[in-house]
Amino acid sequence: MSVVGHPQDRWDALAQHVQVDAVTAFTAVERDWLDLMWCLDAFRQADLKPPTMQVKTVDALNRKKGDWFAELIALLLQNRTSQGIGARTKIQGFSQYHQIDVAWPSRKHDPLICIETKVTGAPAVTVTQQPKPPRNATADWSNRRKELKFAATDLKLYRRQRETSIEHWDVWRADAPPKTYFVWAARINPPADDIGRMADQLRQLTETYLDGAALIAWTENTSSKRYDRVSLATADRVRTVDDLLHRISTQIKTLAPEGQPPKPVVHDTAFTDD
Repeated sequence: MSVVGHPQDRWDALAQHVQVDAVTAFTAVERDWLDLMWCLDAFRQADLKPPTMQVKTVDALNRKKGDWFAELIALLLQNRTSQGIGARTKIQGFSQYHQIDVAWPSRKHDPLICIETKVTGAPAVTVTQQPKPPRNATADWSNRRKELKFAATDLKLYRRQRETSIEHWDVWRADAPPKTYFVWAARINPPADDIGRMADQLRQLTETYLDGAALIAWTENTSSKRYDRVSLATADRVRTVDDLLHRISTQIKTLAPEGQPPKPVVHDTAFTDD
């Protein structure tokens, strides 16, 4: 596996580059990210755990994708705003706590920006006696969509508690903090995964529950033995990662013009922090 490198080394180099060189654009590190995904998936396809990497199973490599993508988004947003951005933060909602991938301010109560990230899709494993089919990017999407809707609503309901009337749904969700966003990173497996339909799913979410969403997708380039980004059609009208980061960073600067975020609203709750 020396041809593809070691995923931990690739991630450490990518994260250091973003931090040391104050990188603010995902497009500036897109090639590094896709090469990291290729590296991780090469180990999955070979049914091998990377040496010295602390993962219990090969399937756990997919979870590393999600952890690293959330951290990358947090680092890029931090460079854009000079604010502390939390990654994998436990946040109190109206009815329960939520593990949020990226949040600002980085605090348990009443953040003003929440971003969920997902990395989906994986290649087939054919080298073992029990082959595994490819994992489509849209597999289990109905459950993921329900999770996003619930988290976005429950987080916004935190401030409301039982005192405020919602009135018109669209007006309330547009005004109620926190602003909730979703960034979907996906290895697509055509024809099972259709990027136009994926974009449509995101549009439906932003029209009903979320404040914004972005999509970055890639697929295998068999001739070059790497992943290449799949372009979105102009008609899809889905934000790029950098466009969404620009929007969010502008909101943060508006909410904290002198660098200090507003103080949190803190409510007592009937549920416990397990």
